[in-house]
Amino acid sequence: MITEEWYAVLETGEVKAGKPVAYKRLNMDLVFWRDGAGQIVAMEDRCPHRQAKLSLGKVVDGNIQCAFHGFQFDACGDCKLIPANGKNGPRPKLLQPKVYPTTEQHGFIWLWYGQAQTEYPPVPFFDELQGMEYGTLRQEWAVHYSRAIENQLDVAHLPFVHYDTIGRGGRTLVNGPYTELKDNALYVWTDLQADQGQAAPRPAELTKPEKPWMLCFKFPNVWVLNISEKLRMMTAFVPVDEEHTMMYVRFYHDFVKNPLLRRTIAKVGALSNIRIVRQDKRIVESQSSRPGGLDCGDKYIPADRPIVLYYQHREALMRAATGYPAELNAQVGR
Repeated sequence: MITEEWYAVLETGEVKAGKPVAYKRLNMDLVFWRDGAGQIVAMEDRCPHRQAKLSLGKVVDGNIQCAFHGFQFDACGDCKLIPANGKNGPRPKLLQPKVYPTTEQHGFIWLWYGQAQTEYPPVPFFDELQGMEYGTLRQEWAVHYSRAIENQLDVAHLPFVHYDTIGRGGRTLVNGPYTELKDNALYVWTDLQADQGQAAPRPAELTKPEKPWMLCFKFPNVWVLNISEKLRMMTAFVPVDEEHTMMYVRFYHDFVKNPLLRRTIAKVGALSNIRIVRQDKRIVESQSSRPGGLDCGDKYIPADRPIVLYYQHREALMRAATGYPAELNAQVGR
C-alpha cells in the first residue's frame, strides 16, 4: 500500500447518521460513523478496553458507545465516559482507539493513510467530472487492488475480453499507447486499429497526440475514461485486503438538464456496465492472486507501457513514503 495518500474508501451514502458500520478497508477492520454534527469518523473497530467490536455499539450524544461495557469515545478517539467509573470518574488516556483522518468529497469518503499532517493535500479527483450526474455500480473482486488497476490501464485486452461489447470490431493492433506521468497522475492516449499487416509504432516513434487523453489514473486509486465531453466513466479501486478489491464503477453524463431524467439516465447507465465489468472480473480473477508489479513474473510488451509506468511510479511512491509510524508500518503490505 502507498502511504501518505488520500484513498477513496466508501461512498457517502454507505454511512448513515446514528448507526456505526463495519468495513474492511486498506487491510484494516474499521468502524465508520457520524458524530453529532454529521461528520464522518473512521476508527479501528476495536474497543481498547476488552477489544470488542465498536461497530456493534451505537452513537450516543455524538459519541460512539461500545456495546460491551458502555465506554464512549468521541470523534477524536478520546474516552468520554467509563460507566463503571462513574460520570466524573477517571478516563485513562491509554483507552483511545486509533482514528484516521477523513473527508467527504465528490460523493466519496476519503481516508488519509499515513502520518497525521497539519495541512493535508487535496483529494485526487477529476475536474472533468464537475457538474455531471452519476450512477454507481459496486462489485467486489477477489484480487489485489493493483491487479484491478492494471486491468483498466490495459488497452490491448479490449477486442478479446470485450469482444461482444466495447471491444467489438476486432481492432487488435495498438497504435501507442502514448503516456504521460505528471502531478501524481498517469495520462494515456491510444487507439486500436484493424491489423492489415502494418506494424505497430515503436515507442520511440510515438509523439503526443493533439486530441484529448483517453484515460487518466490518479494515484493512489481513482481512474477516469474520457469517452466524450458529455459521457465519462470513473472507477475507484478500493483495497479491502490483500486479496479483495471493492470496485466503485461510476457512469457520469451531462446529456440532459431535467433533474429526474438526469438521475434516471445515470442509474440506467451504471447498470449497463454490469456485463462489461463481469467480463473483466472473470479474467482478472484468473491471474496470480499475488499483487502485480515489475517483479511479479509478468512479461510486458510495448502496449503495456501504462501498466509499467503505473508500477514504476507506485514503487517510487512507496519508497519515498518513509518515516511513518511503526504501528502503521506493520499494517502496510504491498
